[in-house]
Amino acid sequence: MSFTLRNESAMTVLGIYARAENANPEKIGDLWRRFHALGGAGAIESRLNDAVYCVYCEYETDLAGAFTVLIGCQVDMDAGVPDEMKKIEIAGGKFAVFEVVGEVPQSILDAWSEIWQTPLNRRYEADYDRYGADGNVTVHVGVR
Repeated sequence: MSFTLRNESAMTVLGIYARAENANPEKIGDLWRRFHALGGAGAIESRLNDAVYCVYCEYETDLAGAFTVLIGCQVDMDAGVPDEMKKIEIAGGKFAVFEVVGEVPQSILDAWSEIWQTPLNRRYEADYDRYGADGNVTVHVGVR
């Protein structure tokens, strides 16, 4: 799977969250079901647009350890945080960006399986999947 390197600006994402591990991906599926039950992007009243982000952050170690998953939308840095939600800042910097093609969620699972095999010098700060309102899906992996 090929990727492009991009320098991206910092952004803030607000959404629902849970701790997960790659060895136990069911928690991520449960979080997605909860996000959709809440109304999807519509649940984030302060969203800047309708793109949805699935952010992987607060890594315990690397891909083998626990991490926080947050599903939500981009908001202004000073947006309020409703109960049971969390706001995180994704630092700007260099990202390897992968275009995802195919039926979601299987195409995302396949993309991450390939990313784990790709020799990237990852930062393990915050990575994310971006689901554009236009249907385009990309995976952004922070690299040094």
